Parts: sequence; C-alpha cells; structure tokens
Amino acid sequence: MNALDEYRAAARKRDVPEHLLDQALRLARPRLELRSMDDADAPVVGQYGGRPQLPPDVEWSGFPAFIASVDCAAVPVGDLDIQLPQDGHLLFFADNSEPSYDPEPTEDGRVLYVPAGTATTERAPSDENASYTFEQYPLRGRLDRFMPDTNNAVADQDTLRLIDPYVLDYMDETMNGELTLGGYASAIQHDPAPWPATGDDALILLAHADYHFVDTPSFSCAASWLIHPRDLAGRNFENVQLDIQAYM
Repeated sequence: MNALDEYRAAARKRDVPEHLLDQALRLARPRLELRSMDDADAPVVGQYGGRPQLPPDVEWSGFPAFIASVDCAAVPVGDLDIQLPQDGHLLFFADNSEPSYDPEPTEDGRVLYVPAGTATTERAPSDENASYTFEQYPLRGRLDRFMPDTNNAVADQDTLRLIDPYVLDYMDETMNGELTLGGYASAIQHDPAPWPATGDDALILLAHADYHFVDTPSFSCAASWLIHPRDLAGRNFENVQLDIQAYM
C-alpha cells in the first residue's frame, strides 16, 4: 500500500465524502524518501553521515556538518516535480550543533553539486569538528506521492481545511526518512517553501532531513534546503538557503 492508498483508507474510515477526497488527492506531490532500509529491495541511492567525497579545490573543515549525499543517476529524477540533475552527486551540509532561533533561513547550510566524472577524495573533519559527524550508512530510495497538511502554505487552502479533520491520525503517523527530495516542506512553526512557487524570489524545497542536535540532543531538527527554481535549473547551488526548525 502506497502513501496515497493509506491516506484514502484513513479518510474513508472517517466517512470523508468521496468527491472531497478525490479533490484533496490532487494536491499530492511526488517525494523521494531515502531511508536506511535493511534488506530492502529498494536501490541504494545515497549515503547518510560519515565522510564526504569532495573535489580537491573544495575547502571543508567539518562545519557545516556533512549530512548526506545522493547519486543523482540512481534517482528517478523524471518522476519528481523539481529539476534535479540527471547525474553527478549532491552533497548536503548543515549546522547540527544546537538549535537556531532565527526564524529566517540561514547560511549555516550548503549544497555541493559534484558533476559526474569529477575527481574526489574522502575528506575528514578537523579534530574540533569531528564530534559532529553522523554515523555512516547507505540510503535506499522509495518514490511516493504525499499530501500536504494544514501547516503547509498551498494555494488550495479551502480543500486542506475540509479534509484535515478526517485524517489527523494518518498525518501524525507519517514520518520523513533520513533524507527526502522534493515534495512539501516540513512546516512545524512555518512553511519555508509555499507551493506552488511564484515570483522571482520564491524558494522551493530541494531536500529535507530530520536529526538530533549533537550539543543539545533533547532537541531535534527539521532542516530544509531551499533553492530558487531558476538556480536549480541552471545547476547553481551557491545560493541555497537552510531553514532550521527545532522541536522536542
């Protein structure tokens, strides 16, 4: 059973009208979940934690911390509604030390695109930053379509308000993987990437990760890497912004 089947089943248990359910399901967006699924049939498409493979001209001392990498050639990019590269690797970095209470996106994150064929070497963090390295394991990809919730800033808010009372249990049970690509942003305090993206300054969600802060492990982080659609289409990742929302 896929995510939309589960959503439909949860809604039907609460007697949501079929015409309203059909209308709501049009809001679903594709999202690739990258999880550490042991003994799964899903292909390995990335790496979580450990040490990054970096070109020799890229400086990195361990901050911001390396979170994960994705092999774009192993990702069904044509099935997503964002324009990921067809090959090469995307590497995601973020501050995983302690919560930031700045409500605006920060520059404490980074996305590096390494084109296919680029020479790289494994890079170790400095002794000062070594404690911020996450455990390494492979990530397996699963593509599915997921619904927004009422915290997401989508154009059709009326449908969300109508459908939400029926499916709260389903939404509470839906968890992100170690890394996700595309789809709706995790809107805990606010939605950092309203959909659809309109205007020259609009940002879309490139990727999302949940993790515990190293220095304050009682707090978890919902990290969202945001990018302008024009930059993603042009393979320009210099202006990626990081939205961090802490929760307990």
